[in-house]
Amino acid sequence: PRETVVDVIVNSEVHTTLETAVGAAGLVETLDGDGPFTVFAPTDDAFAAIPDTTLNALLADPMGALTDILLYHVVGASALSTDLSDGQMITTLNGKDVTVTISNDSVFINDALVTMEDIETDNGVVHVIDAVLLPPRETVVDVIVNSEVHTTLEPAVGAAGLVETLDGEGPFTVFAPTDDAFAAIP
Repeated sequence: PRETVVDVIVNSEVHTTLETAVGAAGLVETLDGDGPFTVFAPTDDAFAAIPDTTLNALLADPMGALTDILLYHVVGASALSTDLSDGQMITTLNGKDVTVTISNDSVFINDALVTMEDIETDNGVVHVIDAVLLPPRETVVDVIVNSEVHTTLEPAVGAAGLVETLDGEGPFTVFAPTDDAFAAIP
């Protein structure tokens, strides 16, 4: 019979929280598909390290942040440990990259240690990790700094002392004048 990455998670005694989360987020059918997928699978202990209030909030809104976090653990390709290299950046299904670090025969995905690698399935591979990967947060400051048309706004935000505030939790809405808008000021 066909074995998928979901089957590995479901049949694992140390991935019950991940199984619940994947089901709640409606990702079972996707990850049961043809793939190929690489899943970085956090253990129950990894999820236990997240505060209960945070985990409960994620499970209460499964189509929001939970889905985003889970898709940050999945790559739309099959990557065995022998395919990974130190410093490699891999784009996940949520569109953000994870970084591979290889040090003293240990492999890390971001800061999570790979504790078991290369569990091969018919639609990909699973690597067990010891921490939950959290996608990098993008703030309104990041948007301004990375914009080619806000080079005047960027130093203005800094001069006004707003960088730390706008890097905070928010939520914020910024009506961001472009360089052309600033150039129109006498």
